[in-house]
Amino acid sequence: MHFHVLACDYDGTLATDGVIAPETMDALAEVRRSGRRILLITGRQFDDLLAVCSGIDFFDLVIAENGAVIHDPRTKRTEDLAERPPDGFLRELERRGVPYSTGRVIVSTVTPHEVQVLEAIRSLGLELQIIFNKESVMVLPSGISKESGLRQALTRLGISPHNTVGVGDAENDHAFLRHVGFAAAVANAIPTLAAEVDLVTAEPNGAGVRQLAREVVSDLDAFRPRLLGRTVTLGTTADGGPLTYPIFGPNFLVIGRSGSGKSMLTGVFVERLVCDGYVICVIDPEGDSRALADHEGVIVLSSEPGTDTARAEEIDRLLRHRSTSIAIDLSALGRDEKIGAGARFLHAIQRLRAETGAPHWVIVDEAHHLFPPSGGRAEKMLRPESGGICLVTNEPESLSPAVLGAVGHVFSTSVAAFERLLPVLGRDPTPGDALQSGGELQAGEALSVGLRRGAPAAVRRFRVAARETTHERHVKKYATGKLPLERRFRFRGPHNALDLTAENLDSFTRLAKGVDDATWLHHLRNGDVAEWIRNQIKDAELAAEIDAIAGGTDPVTTRRATLEAIARRYTLIADAD
Repeated sequence: MHFHVLACDYDGTLATDGVIAPETMDALAEVRRSGRRILLITGRQFDDLLAVCSGIDFFDLVIAENGAVIHDPRTKRTEDLAERPPDGFLRELERRGVPYSTGRVIVSTVTPHEVQVLEAIRSLGLELQIIFNKESVMVLPSGISKESGLRQALTRLGISPHNTVGVGDAENDHAFLRHVGFAAAVANAIPTLAAEVDLVTAEPNGAGVRQLAREVVSDLDAFRPRLLGRTVTLGTTADGGPLTYPIFGPNFLVIGRSGSGKSMLTGVFVERLVCDGYVICVIDPEGDSRALADHEGVIVLSSEPGTDTARAEEIDRLLRHRSTSIAIDLSALGRDEKIGAGARFLHAIQRLRAETGAPHWVIVDEAHHLFPPSGGRAEKMLRPESGGICLVTNEPESLSPAVLGAVGHVFSTSVAAFERLLPVLGRDPTPGDALQSGGELQAGEALSVGLRRGAPAAVRRFRVAARETTHERHVKKYATGKLPLERRFRFRGPHNALDLTAENLDSFTRLAKGVDDATWLHHLRNGDVAEWIRNQIKDAELAAEIDAIAGGTDPVTTRRATLEAIARRYTLIADAD
């Protein structure tokens, strides 16, 4: 279930002449029985609403006075979200002969008195705004609208605006309908509102709401094509057009060799979604995502051994804020620990998705760590049928076949990598010309490949957009994480008399400071250090710098230069020192 809330305007939408028809309430009750919440959102003064709406206790929350007041029918608590305009303003309206009424916050009058109201605001130098609702003129503090009130209500429910359906009919409904996941207008809505929404009902007022309610119960399945039209831009094609991906599109896979741009592409996808207010959760086995902490709205958490339960609870709390996306760094864990932690986190995430519809996308980097061919705990918790899954790996052949089978699209930063993937996916090779389009991909390019059942793969070549945050490749993994035994550096010395093992750059630095001069020069001048940096740390630039240092003969100078070069590129080590 994606849509968890239905937010309804009152007059002209739910109600006719101030009264909601019994059959409309029955339709709303059916929405409630489907597990969804119902919000009432109105420009009416709160006390007036209480007088005309006998069924106000039915609603989960009520936003009144055009976003200035929020009421919880269950606790009977009513809260003002802004201060009432000053008494001097009311006296000025009286002096100008403007008829008005007041609510807890709102000041209301009717057309054509808006000119006098505006003159009163200007003459007193007040920060007030005028909002129209057909013949009504509402005066509210700046920044207060149905949209601001709805956001307050959804925050209290722990639900995103993107998981909300809204319906209205008048000018003051523009603001909140522009910020929901699906917007509807009843048939009697003003033309400018009807022109903006996703659906205009066939019937007016309550009958239109009843039509919408039936669609909401089916999670708007009939409007899937409309929802697929909502996209994020990932780059540009050869003809200069945008390369986009549907926010409600199929699960996808990002593949390519190490260092070819997979993380760049994934980072663009995450950043664009976060900028549009979607909630994202990145599970990062290798520590690649730490730069996302520089992006507003993203929090990076590190999972240490033994902290799974506490971290899962923290993830749940943070994601329920709706304005927060999370990246979970698992690089400090061993392989089996990563699988166990990933399973626990996926369980918490999928439970939250069932309750709220978010996080909207789950990104699993280095996915072959969590979903090996043998299956396991993490795979059982993935639930790819719920959608919104992105898997990133340079070893797609090491992924579980069941997980691969749930992928409907592939992004590849290498033509060769995609051609190797086709047999793994059970697809016939695609003609080379369709893939090559001018040869192997250049730096910054990628393939976008749609995998429709029963049809050839639809391939497009594009240049990936620039990221807003700088990608830091495996910084924590290589600095302080634990490399597998076969990838660790061993100080043995010229006579094979030592066996000191460095599991990461931090321990390499510490051991290098302590070994004798002969041992240090032996490994440096033999190229062992540069080879380890190049092949196991996979940092060709640092390896080249150390190759240049290796020609020196002074153990003190070469040792200092090597360790300074490592510290410059891996700030976690520099900070530790």
